[in-house]
Amino acid sequence: MLESSKDNFEKLESKLLCINSNVNNANDMRDMIYDLCVRCNPTLIMATGGSKVVAYYLQLLLGDQMICEVIESRDFFYRYDINKYSNLIVISASGNSNGVKEALESFNGLKYLVCEKQRKEEYQVVSWGNYIYDKEHSFISIASSLGPIAMMLNITCFGAFKFGITDNDIKITNEKIVKLLKRSKDIISKLSYSFKDAKEVQVISGYDTKCSSSTLESNLIEAGLCAPIIHDKGSFCHGRSNILSNETPIIYLSHDYNELDNTIINSMSDEYHNILKFNTIDIKDEDISWREFYLLLQMYYLSKKIADDKNKDLTNPNYNRKLVKTLYNYRGRL
Repeated sequence: MLESSKDNFEKLESKLLCINSNVNNANDMRDMIYDLCVRCNPTLIMATGGSKVVAYYLQLLLGDQMICEVIESRDFFYRYDINKYSNLIVISASGNSNGVKEALESFNGLKYLVCEKQRKEEYQVVSWGNYIYDKEHSFISIASSLGPIAMMLNITCFGAFKFGITDNDIKITNEKIVKLLKRSKDIISKLSYSFKDAKEVQVISGYDTKCSSSTLESNLIEAGLCAPIIHDKGSFCHGRSNILSNETPIIYLSHDYNELDNTIINSMSDEYHNILKFNTIDIKDEDISWREFYLLLQMYYLSKKIADDKNKDLTNPNYNRKLVKTLYNYRGRL
């Protein structure tokens, strides 16, 4: 039985800390990232649905070290240039998503499966679940997406990336996670804007906020709340502004307001009075991995607020059961 968003968000802290409590799993994640960075070869990250949040986050971590691209499962079987990549990382909570097994078995380079449960395979498996983890019962994954990311944050502790993660590193990471959960919840609780009648949401994002914007987009669509329209701030020209209006909320995502951010915001502010800015300036001295995680948390709490404003449940929405079950179990040609 699916739990309500109220229950899932109340349990979010304990679930994340539980996921990020197993030092062996944490070091498996660290070992994967370390090996990829040492080899520094072109890497594909394959994911769909809620797992793409984890994929985009990992891409952000690896992107300044190597060529790194996020693809859908379908892309793997139709692209002619797959053999130009040396590494494949497949992210799937169940590990059984359509195309996962086929892609991993046919890929000739270094390959990893990142999933909830450990299993024995010919390729390397990185698990983020453990026996004390209270499995999430949700139509839209929250802990299932944030959990693997929480484990990745352990490598930001001093010496952890090079020498391995300790129980004390996990303790430090979890303490910071708890603080950011509280900050994110407080930020959204103070937001006075009502999304009750919003049928569309304009989201202006960038490369380093792609994980956060994709989370918001996925949540709004999968819960049937409203239609998100994502704009890349680097391409926000040539008429894309023509879709903006004072009837549609504009969500602006940024870590620190650079020249481009200030130019766009100042140009919009005279005409539009519904610009909602979300940033990570209050932790500007932190690494980008922490800042994007913080913005990601804000987007989850914002998703819940939008659902609450519309009197809907974010993690237990109404849905077409026949269609969802059919697509979930489909294992045919992509």
